[in-house]
Amino acid sequence: MTQPLDRIRPVRRKTLSDQAFDTLSEMLLSGALRPRDRLSMRDLADRLEVSMMPVREAVSRLATSGALEVSPKRAVMVPLMTAAEFADLTLVRMLNEGQAARLAAERSSKTEIAGIIALAERFEEVLDRAYGSAAAVAANKDLHFAVYRAAGSETLMQLITMLWLKAGPIINFDIGVEAGLPAEQQSAHSRGHHSRRHHRMLCEALLARDGETAAQAISEDIRFASEFIRAHAGMDQQDSRRRIIS
Repeated sequence: MTQPLDRIRPVRRKTLSDQAFDTLSEMLLSGALRPRDRLSMRDLADRLEVSMMPVREAVSRLATSGALEVSPKRAVMVPLMTAAEFADLTLVRMLNEGQAARLAAERSSKTEIAGIIALAERFEEVLDRAYGSAAAVAANKDLHFAVYRAAGSETLMQLITMLWLKAGPIINFDIGVEAGLPAEQQSAHSRGHHSRRHHRMLCEALLARDGETAAQAISEDIRFASEFIRAHAGMDQQDSRRRIIS
């Protein structure tokens, strides 16, 4: 008779390839890498203090998902995206991330909601202190992913992470706009102003267990950011083939 312990498999440590993948993924998710940025696999290997093989494997995984591009000469680049591709990605993000927010409102614990509210408050504090900084980008990502984890769906979380790997280099394009201005001086049309409003709307919905409003808050946050980027990234609204440039 099979014993419960017989089903246990040895714990496997993260491989060097996994560590390289995680490092590159975080750079993409946080917006540390931007469209057109080029990477040297040799420099990456040196900085990570690993051989070339783990870096090649990590880059290959990210290239398969479309997050990175490898040229015939083995140069690695963060790909540009056409207006049509960006619009399509935005729509898919709104559907999936909105659904995650809906599930979070229904499933999250009081502790998780309190943590999300604390992250929303931290995001506003960072905007007031250092709008346009890497800290503001990180605070926004931390808040969103806390919501998505609270949805309790591993499959949905994996899908959202994949979407962010592709969107990360451009979704924070506008963080530097009106950099340094206090909250009361930010334009009513700025990304910071709308992010605050949508995040507050989200937190209220989570407390009320209102899945529909939570989904709307996240979807509208994504939609407005997308429209802001389209208006400020040198995109020709009449040409869906035009590449988004940083």
